[in-house]
Amino acid sequence: MRSIAPDTIAIGTQNICLIATAGFFLAGTCEFFERPLPRLFLPILLLVSTAAMVVFGSYTEGFIHRRLFARTLLVLIYAFLAFVVFQQPSTFARRLTAGIAAALATLILIRTLSGYIFPAADGVDSDAILQVIYAVGFSSTDVLIPICAILMISENLRSVFENQAMHDSLTGLLTRRALFAFGESELSGCKRNKAPISVLMMDLDHFKEINDTFGHDVGDRVIQDFATRAQSILRRPALLARYGGEEFVAVLANTSLQDATLIANRIRDAVQAQVSITNYRVSIGIACADTGEVDSLARLIHKADLALYQAKQGGRNRVEIAS
Repeated sequence: MRSIAPDTIAIGTQNICLIATAGFFLAGTCEFFERPLPRLFLPILLLVSTAAMVVFGSYTEGFIHRRLFARTLLVLIYAFLAFVVFQQPSTFARRLTAGIAAALATLILIRTLSGYIFPAADGVDSDAILQVIYAVGFSSTDVLIPICAILMISENLRSVFENQAMHDSLTGLLTRRALFAFGESELSGCKRNKAPISVLMMDLDHFKEINDTFGHDVGDRVIQDFATRAQSILRRPALLARYGGEEFVAVLANTSLQDATLIANRIRDAVQAQVSITNYRVSIGIACADTGEVDSLARLIHKADLALYQAKQGGRNRVEIAS
C-alpha cells in the first residue's frame, strides 16, 4: 500500500482494515454463540473508524493520534470478544480463540504504552524487537482468526451430529445406539457391584391403526405423549430410549424384579389415565438379571422382548415378566 499511496493514507487504511477484521470476527462470533450484536454495529464501526482516520490526521500530530485510537478500539473489541468466549463451555477452539484475543489485547496495550510513555518513541520506530513482535502478532491474526472460526463451527456441527445420533428427533429420548452405549456401561457397573439390573420393553398397542385412522401427525403426538409420561415416572439413572417406531426400552440399573414390576405398572396406569381421541394403551415386557446371569444388554433386551410378545398374545395392555 505504501508503494502506491502516501504513508498517511496507507497507515489509515491499514488501521481501518484491522478494525474491520476484528469487528467482523466479533459479530460472527457473537452470532455463532447466539448473542447477536445490533444490526448497525458493523456499519457504525466502519463509519466511525474511517472518520477517525480522516479527522485525526497524521498519527504523529494531535492530542489523539489515529494509531492510538485504532489500538484502543481494537482493545475494546478483543476484550468484548474474550468476554463472550469465556462465557461458553470450555473447548479447544474456544480456549484458543480466548487466548488469541487476550494475547492481541495485551500486545496492543504494550505496544501503545511503549510508543506513548517514552518520548523517544513514536509508536513506529521504537524498540525494534517489540516492533517485530507487534507486526508478527497482527499479521498472524489474519490466519488465526479464520482457523478459530473454522474450528468453532466444526465443533458445533460435530456436537449437533453427535446429539442427533444419540437422541431421537421426535421425543428427545436416547436412540438405540445410545441405549447400547450407555446400557452396557450400566450392566458392567451392576456386575461389579453385584446388583440387579432390569429392562422394560414397551410397545404401544394397535399403533398402526392409530396412524391409519387419525393420521401420522396424531401418531407422532401419541409417541411424544407416551415418552413424556414414561419419563415422568422413570428417574435417573434409568435409561429410556425409543427403540424403533412405537417401541421403547428402559434400562433400570440397581433395580430388582419387584421394583421393575411396580414401575412398569405405574407406566401402564399413567397411560390408561390419559383421555384422548386415540385412548392408546401400552404392553410391557420385563426382564431382570442378577449378577452374572446375563453377559450382554442385547440378551437381556431379547428376554424382555419375549415377555412383551407374551403380553401381546395375552390380550395387550398388560405387563408380563420373562420366565
